[in-house]
Amino acid sequence: MTPPQCSKCTAGTALLFHTRDHNRKLSDEVFTYYRCSRCGLIFLNPIPDDLGRYYPTAYYDVPRTEHELAQTAQRLQQWKMDLVQRFASKGRLLEIGPAYGLFSYLAKRAGFDVTAIEMDSRCCQFLRDTVGIHVVESADTAGRLKELPKFDVIVLWQVIEHLPDPWVVLEAAADRLAPNGVLILDTPNPDAFQFRILGPRWVHVDAPRHVTLIPAPLMVEHLASHGLSPVLLTAADKSANGFNGWGWAFSLKNLFRNDTLGSIAHFMGRVLGKLLIPIERTGWRGSTYTAVFRKGSAS
Repeated sequence: MTPPQCSKCTAGTALLFHTRDHNRKLSDEVFTYYRCSRCGLIFLNPIPDDLGRYYPTAYYDVPRTEHELAQTAQRLQQWKMDLVQRFASKGRLLEIGPAYGLFSYLAKRAGFDVTAIEMDSRCCQFLRDTVGIHVVESADTAGRLKELPKFDVIVLWQVIEHLPDPWVVLEAAADRLAPNGVLILDTPNPDAFQFRILGPRWVHVDAPRHVTLIPAPLMVEHLASHGLSPVLLTAADKSANGFNGWGWAFSLKNLFRNDTLGSIAHFMGRVLGKLLIPIERTGWRGSTYTAVFRKGSAS
């Protein structure tokens, strides 16, 4: 079978690997990933027509109360709010793919006028009723973006890799940014040390939910063509450092179906993650990268 053209630059590609849904084990289907010889994009082909089937109802563990939401948000996602406030202190903020709204809750509490685009109905109800923000319920992210006003901040936390049309969504997001607005995202790093070692077994492959793994230089190049300049690029921030240990633990755990062996492997992965801190927190080896882009001022 002839490898498909790159979904970004249409150049030739090479088979990277075959893999399965090791993270959630929802099926025994085999999924195929390719790497572009020109731009380095890693992508799933073909993408299942019923991709939503791989996001079961239990995918999101929605909190029971606002108090529970607040405690979890503060503990897990305050670093995101701190990052945003380095570049913007107020204004309209859009979160794409917020799930049940840990970050959106913090953004609203910090005084931002928050809107969200989310496809999960359960999460949308929670966002409206408990978080108290404006929600656009849709799987057509790019299409709905075009209907929204301009934003001072747009964020995608571990989202872009899930989207079958990431380039279209990024273009629409760039268009919806106000002058001097910022686009912030974090996503798995295809140059990660873990990926080199674990390959198709790496937890951040997450087949078939992760449709693309986008190299940071390609992200920068694409957004530059739409008027956005990078002001921060890092693979050693709080997100990456946390995902390093998490990645080893769950990648090793996924090797076993036996719960006891899986728990032992998970513990050993945590230990391994500690030992590898000097490697994974230097260079561009972290499991994820965070990027902040700013749009130019109006001419």
